[in-house]
Amino acid sequence: MIRDGGVARLSLSGCDAIDCANAAEVKAEALRLLGGAPDVVIDLSCVDYLDSAGVGVLVGLFKNARLRGGRARFCGLTPGVRSVLEIIQLDRIFEIYDDVEAAARS
Repeated sequence: MIRDGGVARLSLSGCDAIDCANAAEVKAEALRLLGGAPDVVIDLSCVDYLDSAGVGVLVGLFKNARLRGGRARFCGLTPGVRSVLEIIQLDRIFEIYDDVEAAARS
């Protein structure tokens, strides 16, 4: 996790999937790393697969930022992750960017 000004950048690397097997652990670790940061950029470029539990993790990170008066921005979506978010129309709610730099600048 990197802090750039008031924006925390978190890369979800080390797991190519966020699913029912690891969702609770991923969410707990992400929230721990983000601490009280209201504005976050979450890099999903290493995540190839997302099931409903993984979607729950992303929604939880989004809601956590909103509760703190900030924004959650997601970037680096792989085709698999992008298609899941499009199917359930979260791409209309989440702020999605091509890369970390674009998300941080927004």
